[in-house]
Amino acid sequence: MTPAKMKGEGAYCEHDPATLNPRRAKLVRDLNNKGHSLDFIQLLVKLGLADIYETYIAGVPESVFASFVGDSLIVSPTPVHDTSKDIPHTTVASENVVYESEAAYVDTFKRLLVSLSTNPVLTTLPTGYRETPYACKDNQVKKVKGSELKPDLALYRKTNAKKDISTVQILFEAKRQMEEKTAYDKYLGQFADYALEVWKTQPLRTFVPLLLLLGCDLYLVVFTRNGYYKTTIGQVMYQCKSDIPSCVGDVLPALHTLWFLLTLPAGNIGQLGTYTRSFNYVDIKSIAGQAVLEVVTFPRNSSIVIRDRIPQRMPIVGRCAHLFKARYDNKDLILKISSTPTNRLPEGAIYEVLATKGIDDSPLVSGIPQVYSSGILANDVDGYRVEYLLMEDCGTTIVKHFDDLREKKLPAAEIAREAKNCVLSVMQTLAEARHVSVLHRDISAGNIAIKNGRTYVIDWGYAKLLCPPNEPLDTVIFKRLNAEHKTFQTDLAARWGLDWDKVTSTEIAKDPFTGTSLYMSVQMLLQVKRRSIFNDIESLFYVILDALSTRTRSASAEESPPGFAFFTSEVTAFTRIGLLGCDRLRFDDFGVKTDGSQALESMLCAMHRFLFFLGDRYIGGNLRDEYERQFDREAAESFMNAATIRLLDDQGNAVKQASNSPQRCGPEYLTPEAPEPPVTSSSRPQLELRVPTNQDSAIDDSSSSSGDEN
Repeated sequence: MTPAKMKGEGAYCEHDPATLNPRRAKLVRDLNNKGHSLDFIQLLVKLGLADIYETYIAGVPESVFASFVGDSLIVSPTPVHDTSKDIPHTTVASENVVYESEAAYVDTFKRLLVSLSTNPVLTTLPTGYRETPYACKDNQVKKVKGSELKPDLALYRKTNAKKDISTVQILFEAKRQMEEKTAYDKYLGQFADYALEVWKTQPLRTFVPLLLLLGCDLYLVVFTRNGYYKTTIGQVMYQCKSDIPSCVGDVLPALHTLWFLLTLPAGNIGQLGTYTRSFNYVDIKSIAGQAVLEVVTFPRNSSIVIRDRIPQRMPIVGRCAHLFKARYDNKDLILKISSTPTNRLPEGAIYEVLATKGIDDSPLVSGIPQVYSSGILANDVDGYRVEYLLMEDCGTTIVKHFDDLREKKLPAAEIAREAKNCVLSVMQTLAEARHVSVLHRDISAGNIAIKNGRTYVIDWGYAKLLCPPNEPLDTVIFKRLNAEHKTFQTDLAARWGLDWDKVTSTEIAKDPFTGTSLYMSVQMLLQVKRRSIFNDIESLFYVILDALSTRTRSASAEESPPGFAFFTSEVTAFTRIGLLGCDRLRFDDFGVKTDGSQALESMLCAMHRFLFFLGDRYIGGNLRDEYERQFDREAAESFMNAATIRLLDDQGNAVKQASNSPQRCGPEYLTPEAPEPPVTSSSRPQLELRVPTNQDSAIDDSSSSSGDEN
């Protein structure tokens, strides 16, 4: 076996790389300051396994592993020859250690697993601890099926007929003897790459465990959505026979701890459920108020049929989602399974608020998908919950939609008309959502979809409910419904098992810099703490420019038009401040060709003026701070309809002002002196929220000033 060679970003190097693979280098950057060293008990508490370990300690004595500490745990490397240096190599401790020496540690660990699985002594232990439910597969040479990765060992459930990356339970990697810090400095990108591949293919994952052997010492690395944790298990083998007498006291507790991990069921090792089949048919039911997703072999009348996985970008930390095209009840739907921070409202709860109905029983928010069922699959694993949504299929993304229009060689006038209709629709949705106190906070090309001529705003998982604790909302819904406000909060929190005050207060203090980097507003790129609907409108501006752009989206930053050349957040922000300072928008800076369409140019220039100019003065430089933009009604009329304009002015004064007198847009500008309009039966909206019932779930069918506009 020879070391893998670097071949660029798509290549994998499972041993000492000359230079770090670019993808793995990014993973290391993403994990910066997100690694923590814990002792074993602390880690179990973090993962919710401490009570299970206490039971194990009480039932399994350490002494039972005394029979395993003999010669079988001595590392015995096979002599190899380092052809690059023409030096014979026979021992692991040699100065001329080569990569192949890791195989000796892997082989010794495999012998240990076999010994643990076959030793009759363990059959005397209490039920649940007599055998491991896992079997290992050697991948030192052959890649894990369904991936490009070669961890030294992959552990699968014995009952799994399918053994590929989608069913891996525990990863194992061995390295030569070295300091723990050195190992993480050199190989963290490799370990994270393994974990990320598991995250990508296993929608019901809550954390990914990796056993790391450094020489004779075993460590546990656990990747969660919040970062990674490392802990020491201890010495599990001997370098030579003379080490046995002095090391028995170290090996026994390590084997005892290892056996605890190897006897944990899949449901306790980071996998929701215990399915052993392909993810083709699923049932979702409610058990004791908790949603449970069950993978079944054959479809039932109540089953969701999974057709295709929709590719998604998967980060190594933070919120993530798995999307599937599905079929249920003779409808083409989308099944979304996502991991979201527990200090935010679940996306399903946000959709409840968006489903608010007016007095005439019509929805107050248009342009959102219909949700058929939603619920929580796991409440809290290291600060993240797992939730699901079964919702309407909203078609294709806005970028692909306009790519398709260009392929059909539609006239520029038709493309301009389609672009304006999309912008009008998204603006109306954002304004209506804000009217019921919801701010999207992640407007991007992937979150605007088009189907059958209708535009949708999707993925409200980063959305913020503008509701400070103990204060009524200043938007129409809650300002005029003080009596119902607390009841609404209480009911929503109860249905989703939330502590309302805790969720709302931590939401305000939480780092607010959510969104997709390429489409973030200048203020968000510069981490200005206050945000409003203006930031979502600016993101929409970049999205429509990207949809109309003919740029090569796979190109590097150096090859992209300057408006879409993303290097770092700060560089991109200041680049855009420079580009957008011209009186007239330069379309080439974003790769946009308008083909002489005056209607299209007029709309884009109006958005540009609305966002970056106050009268004749360019405000780009002000966006480095908490600058409060003002509402320019004249510019707004070119890309908002009249209803949207009315919604974006809470006091209803915008339409009364001269067009050259900009009005501030946001509930924070209401003053105590301003009289509230009288509440009449005809003006009082009626809240009618969709409640997730058991029938729905069963489908048996660093500061308080950091927040958003409050």
